[in-house]
This record gives sequence, structure tokens and C-alpha cells, in this order.
Amino acid sequence: MQTYPATARFWQCVAIIVISLIPGLFTTLMEPDAALYAGIAKQIAWRGDWVNLFADGKDWLDKPHLPFWISALSFKIFGVSTFAYKLPAFLCWLLGARFTYLFARHFYGEGAAQIAALVYLTALHAIISSNDVRAEPYLTCFLIGASWYLVKAMGNVWNIVPAAFFTGLAMMTKGPFVLIPIGGGMLLHWAMQKDWKQLLQWRWYLYLVLCGVFILPELWCLWLQFDAHPQKTVFDRQNVSGIRFFLWDSQFGRFFNTGPIKGKGDPFFFLHTLLWAFLPWSLLLYAAIFQRFRRLRRGVEWITLGAGMLTLLVFSLSRFQLPHYLNILFPYFSILLAAWLFELAGEKKVFITQRIISVIVVVLLAAITVLFQPPYWWVYIVLSAIAFVVWWRWKKPEDVVRVSVLASVCAAVFLNVFFYPALVQYQGGSETAMWKNKKFPGESVRFYLVNSYSFEFYSDAPVLRSDSAHGLVYTGREGLASLDEKGVSYKTEAVFPSYRVTRLDGKFVNRATRAKELDSVWVLRVR
Repeated sequence: MQTYPATARFWQCVAIIVISLIPGLFTTLMEPDAALYAGIAKQIAWRGDWVNLFADGKDWLDKPHLPFWISALSFKIFGVSTFAYKLPAFLCWLLGARFTYLFARHFYGEGAAQIAALVYLTALHAIISSNDVRAEPYLTCFLIGASWYLVKAMGNVWNIVPAAFFTGLAMMTKGPFVLIPIGGGMLLHWAMQKDWKQLLQWRWYLYLVLCGVFILPELWCLWLQFDAHPQKTVFDRQNVSGIRFFLWDSQFGRFFNTGPIKGKGDPFFFLHTLLWAFLPWSLLLYAAIFQRFRRLRRGVEWITLGAGMLTLLVFSLSRFQLPHYLNILFPYFSILLAAWLFELAGEKKVFITQRIISVIVVVLLAAITVLFQPPYWWVYIVLSAIAFVVWWRWKKPEDVVRVSVLASVCAAVFLNVFFYPALVQYQGGSETAMWKNKKFPGESVRFYLVNSYSFEFYSDAPVLRSDSAHGLVYTGREGLASLDEKGVSYKTEAVFPSYRVTRLDGKFVNRATRAKELDSVWVLRVR
């Protein structure tokens, strides 16, 4: 069988991808989620309290503890910083690539495994999430790790221990819903193989028991913070059980829209989101899934299809939908696509598709660069021209993988070197905090009619919250109008432009119209 050139230079490709992502480890955290989660971990490190989670100055009940524990431990080792927050998630994401490779190699061989790892590393939203870090890099690693060890456990029973361990880590990252992709994949595989005797194997029931054992730290902390204190007010009510929230409301409650956190869903949201989130591989992924369904046979692996499609169905039927939810399915989709792609080994139609997509990606990013004009934007235009020359030289069908990798590396360089570093300069909270740390080091700031998770994370002193304004105050346009209306005397220390950088629109991206889209935040000395 013919080998793709990218697999012959597999480690060089991996190295280039990783290098293109490293600058993102030092880019300022963006609001709301990344800065919020980093702030919660910072509270753990500052307080030395590893049981109670706090945000907005009060008890916080939403996500499980594990990602915050990991980040807080990193803060203890490296100090509180952007790099310390992003590093463990980045390493977990790379470990997920390793598990993806091992899984694919077990079923499809070395060549397909290398392609699967490259697809995993270069999917667009995975690149974005390695910068805008939430829980997904951890969860993605833990899920594919659990699936890999479950596959090994079919041969060696002792592998149920690491399988349960990684499943427990996944549950302490996002909740029990993680059993859907893990269990759904295994059940479909057994069903398609007609291997029903697996349901009688005691090892799988021991696995579930061990999963329960491994999540005991999370249950214990939730009981201590919430169940043992029914007088606490959470979600505007009392008698809130943290354990119930973890086991049901946190995820299943969102899916069925019965929990305290509700959303509005579109059943086709993830289908069209996948088109851009899995670039440059998305069209090929749809084709690979179609071909797998078209050729139903027993002699292939069905875990990846079961895990990916069952979870995608649950996501689509839920009422709470966000693009980064898809990231946890990328290992399964990468393996599924790699297996199909490796079988083709030189299909011209596939190559033409990827060649067109890759050049569109490069040209589109160059156009955004010209429109946005970050510092040294012309350098990226030169790099795009070089990429185009390389793209032009790769004309053989077996170049399909490295053409796609080229487009993803261009996207990673654009985001991590040019776009995000310039973008976060318009995030008023973080920019103000860094200024405050130099101008008034160690002084606490009071929020007045405003909130900023990025300010709270980057501030070198605790943030105070109250309905009154005095001392050093951080506020927005509403707070400033309120002080003027009340006739409060204050001195303006600084004014910073502000924009919600995770919600971009064309007018902001366009440098010519950007100024009209900006809001402002103020630092006041209120007497």
C-alpha cells in the first residue's frame, strides 16, 4: 500500500505543529470562561483551600474540581501566570494525541495511526482551545485514554484499572455524562461484532465500581461545600445538593433543560459547527462517516463511530449547545477519518478537495490579517505567500495530508503569533489589571456595577465587591453614570478601551471601523 509523504516525516510534522502553538501559552487569557476558570484556580492557590470553589466572591457550583486542582497545582509550582494556567492543559492535549495514535495503531496500523494523530493535532477548534483553555483539553485526553485502556482490557483484565482511572478523571472534569461516549462506543462495537458475551464479563462491572471509587474525592468535596451546608444560597435558592448537581443537573439537566442552568438548542447546531470546527478535515469526515455506515461489516472497529455519533446525537438533542463541546469527539473522529483516508492512499478526488480547502484557509486568513492589521501584519502576508508556493509544489494525490497540515499550521501561526496577542489588547479587564499592578502594586480594587474575570485573575491583590464605591474603583459606563448622578467625587486614574474579544464581528475586525465598536472601562479614585 502506498504511504503518504506526511507519515514519512511524521515527527517533523508534529514538531512544526507544536512549535506553532507554543506562543499561545503566553497569550493573555480571554473572558469569560478561561479567565473565570483561571481565577477559581487562583483562589485555591491563594487560599490553600482545595475543597471549596469560589467565583464572584461567593460559593461556585458549576464544573467539577479536577481542572481547577490541576491549574492550582501548576500555580503552586510556577506561580500565578498565563503560562502556568495553560501548560497542564496543553500537555494533556498532547497526551490525547498519543492515545489517539495508540488506539488507531491497534486497529488500523502504523500509517493510519500517524494520520489520526496529525488530524487530531490540526483540527481548527483544537488549535483554538489550546489557547482559549477551558475543560476540554483535559476531558479530551481522559476520554480517549479511557477508551484506549478499555480496548486493552478486552485482552488483559488488569487494564480496567487505568481505564477506570481515566474515566474517573473525565467524570471529575465534566460529570457522569462522559460514560456516554465511552460506554456507547464499546456497546456498539460489541453489538456489531455480535460479541454479546462481553456483557457477562465480570471485568466490566468491576470497572464501573472502580469508576465510582475514583470519583470519591469529587463527591466528598461537594458534600463538604454544599450538602453539609443547606443554608447556603446557590442558584438563588437554598438546600442545593452539590452531589445531585454533579450526578445529574450539571450535564444531564442541561441536556434535558431541567437543571438550574438552561439554554436554547438547535438540532442542527453541531452539524454545521463541525464544518468549521474540524477544518481542514470536516468534508472528509462527513464522507468517512457516510462510507462507514454504507459498508456495515463485522470485521472493523466500531468504537469510534459509536462514541462520536451517539454523543453527537445527544448534544444535538440537548438545549445547551456550545462549539467547544465538539472537541472531546475529535480523537474518535480523527481515527475514523484516518482509517478511511489510509485505505484510499492516493484518491485524486480527496486530494483535490483538501487542496481547495487548504488554499481557501490560507487566503482567508491572509485577508483577515490585512483587514485587522495587527502589529507586523505584513510578516504574515509574506509567510502566506511562502505557504502558497509550497502548496503549489505539492500536486500529487498522496500529498493530501501534508497539504492539510500546512493549512492548519498557517492557522496556528495566525492565531497564536499575530491575531490573539493583538486582540487581547482590547480586553479592558486584563489590560487595566496589568496597568494597576504597575501603578498601584498590591492595592485592592473594588468592582462597581461591573464584573471582569480577566481583571480579577491578573490583579495582584484581591478584588472587592459591594454596592458602594470608595477607594480604588474599577467600573464601566453604567457605574460612571451612577456616580455622576449621585454627585460622588472621584478622580479618574485611567481609561481603557474594552471589547468582548470572544464575540467578534466584522466591524471590529475591520481596523477602519473598529473604534466605533469599542466600549471603555475606568479606574477611579473615589473619595
